[in-house]
Amino acid sequence: MYYCGKLARSSIETFITLSTKGYLMRISSKLVLAAVFVLAGTIFCQGCQKEAQTSVKPAKTSAREAAKAPAKEKLGLKDVNAVKPVEKKEEPIKEANATTETPAPTKPVESNDIAVTVNGSIITEAEVDARLKPYLERAAGRIDPNMIEQFKKRLRAQALDGVILERIMDEQVKNAGITVSDSDVNERITKLLTQQGMTMDGLKSLLTAQGQSFDEFLKEMKKGLAYEKFVDKQVGPVEINDADALEYYKQNEEDYNTPEQVRASHILLKVAPTATEEEKAAAKAKIEKLLKEIKEGADFATLARENSDCPSKAKGGDLGFFERGAMVKPFEDAAFAMQPGQMSDVVETQFGYHIIKVTDRKSAGVTPFEKAKPDIIKTLQQVKKGELFRKYIAKLKAEAKVVYPPGKEPMPLRPMGPTRDVEMAPKPE
Repeated sequence: MYYCGKLARSSIETFITLSTKGYLMRISSKLVLAAVFVLAGTIFCQGCQKEAQTSVKPAKTSAREAAKAPAKEKLGLKDVNAVKPVEKKEEPIKEANATTETPAPTKPVESNDIAVTVNGSIITEAEVDARLKPYLERAAGRIDPNMIEQFKKRLRAQALDGVILERIMDEQVKNAGITVSDSDVNERITKLLTQQGMTMDGLKSLLTAQGQSFDEFLKEMKKGLAYEKFVDKQVGPVEINDADALEYYKQNEEDYNTPEQVRASHILLKVAPTATEEEKAAAKAKIEKLLKEIKEGADFATLARENSDCPSKAKGGDLGFFERGAMVKPFEDAAFAMQPGQMSDVVETQFGYHIIKVTDRKSAGVTPFEKAKPDIIKTLQQVKKGELFRKYIAKLKAEAKVVYPPGKEPMPLRPMGPTRDVEMAPKPE
């Protein structure tokens, strides 16, 4: 299964998205505490994973796995076929006129509309409902009918807790005088695009496919960078010595055994399981025409962007590196049978028809400690920052004046067990 990281709807959700693995909720304060130190620069996720199971395994607890969570999480993805992004000329990054301050209501708020006040700042029921709505929509039809009401209550409690935490963070950022310039945002986005090999038009297409505007993305990026600066200011530098890094390496040696991998791009024309013979024939005729065009000199990446039904089309069809077992067998067999530069004929899987082009290979091996050390140190620093900031944010929450209207006190929060994935992208997209 290919997946792209869902670009978060709020900065708090951005941080949570980076740390959760297989859990539907991204708005629990407990997850925020563990994830708020993660840089916004990892909100793009790429790679290939094994087909989704009915239930999702809980996240591992090792520091390495915590840091790598974004690259392994099975994130929700809207139907990209519903939106046909328009390719257009590259545009410079637009200024992000965002602020971490919460605007005051434009009209008096009725008492029944107040969900809670935080240090005198009102959070309305509408704000909580807006946070909750997309999660309920994605969960529709996937929850046991006998459990739906309890699920809604639990989900709302976590949504409310997430909004409260975000309001507290906004207040702290404002009081600390944290500012983020448009150039800061532009620099981070440019860095992300470079790291991911993505163009600005590709990013905008991906955002459109996922139901988010570029302006929303800019605002959330700006808020996320403000939180990042605040975290760094509160926690300060964290030192990790070579001995700590070596101990971690020895305890997690299996993580540094790298299997054989290939990097491939593909063009996918989806064929629904319920498709008629005529529809299947039309799809096959179209992809055979695309294959002929490529063999005659057409650019693979351009045709992928214009025709593929996979979210990877935003990157010209690039799926990144993957190992054996990550793809359905017909796709895997074709990819691993080729050398870099070679292209397959039409490959059929249960998801439709593919054209696969292998662009690189890596042999199996073991990453030596000296090469792994920089990443290990960075991982351990992030984990340590998370521990320190968790204590700090817990103190802020304890000191905050949180007042619920009578009868609106929330149910106690407990960790939610794993649930079925929502809106999974088919494998191997």
